[in-house]
Amino acid sequence: MAINGKKMMLEITRLPDNIKDVDESVVGKIIGCAHKGGCNEQCSTAFKIIPSEFNFYKKMNFTLPRLCPNCRHYHRLKQRNPFKLWHRKCMHEGCTNEFETSYAPDRSEIVYCEQCYNSEVA
Repeated sequence: MAINGKKMMLEITRLPDNIKDVDESVVGKIIGCAHKGGCNEQCSTAFKIIPSEFNFYKKMNFTLPRLCPNCRHYHRLKQRNPFKLWHRKCMHEGCTNEFETSYAPDRSEIVYCEQCYNSEVA
């Protein structure tokens, strides 16, 4: 199989789910990205696992990635709060402080002002 002219040696469907079931033969082989270029994340369609990366996954007991580095990067960026601030009131009982936060009003997290947060944590 080839994607964008790159010869595929391993498809993600053939990668074991548990890192304990993977041997070093995967290092250096071309692996196809799960998105196969069909996303808006500058997908490179394929990637390789380098030796230090493989050792890290083994040590940390992480599964091998199914996405190329670009897709993984954009996926992480989507998990961040937006670059926007909302005017909020402290949710601690009896507190009337108001402030700006990156947590939108429709989110489920409890938002405290700095003083109330420190009194709860300390």
